Amino acid sequence: MVLPDHRGSIPIIGGRAIRAVLPLLLSVGAIGLSPVAAIQHRDGVVEFSYPLRLTDSYPSRSREGEADPTYYFTFDFPATAVESLGQVVVSLDEGQDQTFGYRLEATQAFVNTPEGQIPLSLGSVQEDPETHALTVQFSPPVPPGLPITLALRPYYNPRSAGVYLFGLKAYPVGASLRPTFMGYARFSFYERDRDRFWP
Repeated sequence: MVLPDHRGSIPIIGGRAIRAVLPLLLSVGAIGLSPVAAIQHRDGVVEFSYPLRLTDSYPSRSREGEADPTYYFTFDFPATAVESLGQVVVSLDEGQDQTFGYRLEATQAFVNTPEGQIPLSLGSVQEDPETHALTVQFSPPVPPGLPITLALRPYYNPRSAGVYLFGLKAYPVGASLRPTFMGYARFSFYERDRDRFWP
């Protein structure tokens, strides 16, 4: 079964297809890689061999205060990165809203393949109550070689119109880590019709 995603252009592989295709894509035969240990330098710090880069991002709804939006973040995860991906941290670096928060249980992640999007298994998903930084852990860690999309689900868009910058950092696996800053996602939220009901 193949289901269209939010844009209707990239299918999401479902049911038996996930179980059949995912092991192949993440095997040596499919992308020439298997999960590997991260590079550890003499000082004990682990980092990616090649930086990951944010390539696309957008909110599904762009009006201030709208309920149940989805924020999409897609980043390249090239084979030259070598190390497996342990976690991603998404921080709200510009723009403030004390009521802003995520539906942690609704967080999703996908590997983007030529055949469609394959869901990834997540571990802990935690939000800092003060900074609203969201930490998404992958369980198991994801080997490099294919782009990844995060789908985050806030309760509401920020309640004030304006520009909000979300910074993304990727972490390999290890005890002492040096993250890669992947870039900023710039979301613009616009004023609502004041005659409509405020949530």
